[in-house]
Amino acid sequence: MYNLILVIHFIACVLLILSVLMQSGKGSAAGLFGGAGSAENIFSGPTAFNFLNRFTTVVAVIIFCTSITLTVITANRGMSSVTDNVNVSMPVKTPANGK
Repeated sequence: MYNLILVIHFIACVLLILSVLMQSGKGSAAGLFGGAGSAENIFSGPTAFNFLNRFTTVVAVIIFCTSITLTVITANRGMSSVTDNVNVSMPVKTPANGK
């Protein structure tokens, strides 16, 4: 169960990075000064923009949910350490000078 959620979390992280990189910035320099991008913006529909926004939102919610789930699962496993299994013997104190 833990490994499945971890894999889903990893895939969602990669998808979020890709979806953010695919989006164009709001202050594009070409569209501001009437460049070639402005004509495309007038005649293009907002469907691709809405899809990317919704996809990014859904992936972000998935990351949020998997992060909380992984935290809860890890907390319920209990705190353990590698050093819990090490046997340490206390040194025996001997009297000085044979007393």
